[in-house]
Amino acid sequence: MLLTMLLRWLSILSSAAAVWSGCAAVGSRSMHVPPAQFRSAASTTPRAVPGRHVARPTEKSAGLVEKALHARGMRFGTDGSLAALFAFVSNRFTRVPADQARPGDVLFFDLGSGCGGHAGLVEGAEASGRIAFREWRDGSARHSYLTPSQPLLRRDAGGRVMNTFLRPKRPDDPATSTYFAGEMLCGVFRGESQ
Repeated sequence: MLLTMLLRWLSILSSAAAVWSGCAAVGSRSMHVPPAQFRSAASTTPRAVPGRHVARPTEKSAGLVEKALHARGMRFGTDGSLAALFAFVSNRFTRVPADQARPGDVLFFDLGSGCGGHAGLVEGAEASGRIAFREWRDGSARHSYLTPSQPLLRRDAGGRVMNTFLRPKRPDDPATSTYFAGEMLCGVFRGESQ
């Protein structure tokens, strides 16, 4: 009797774990969550749940890009990580030179651990070469800039930001450290449906 009850509970728990981890039965449906809930969820510290992947803050930039691509009608799925998004985009999209970037292109940056450590979406490209892009950093979506032809220029003579800081400078950083978006840019990719 006790063994039967224990086996039943294990069966229920394993079913719940499958649903919780996203391995629900075929035909399960996803639901729409209002943006306000995303903001409140982003402000909490993620907890580790056995069998469930918890997104690291840098992976939220992957979610921002993936959501925008889905809104344009592209249907694909990843595990939500930057590595998976980079693998998908680099295999399926066309790599273009940075000076040919246009709105909707996907940007990848090397934050020190290889290309694909951060992602963004081109919002606009100026004739001067400055690119405006959207990214997720420090807990929120941001409008940022990069100028591939002048990767070390922070501001122009008029005070406009030419390259956004993608990470802060720290006193113990090695001399070879990079900080600006222009010097960390490692790939611009264009999807077929653009």
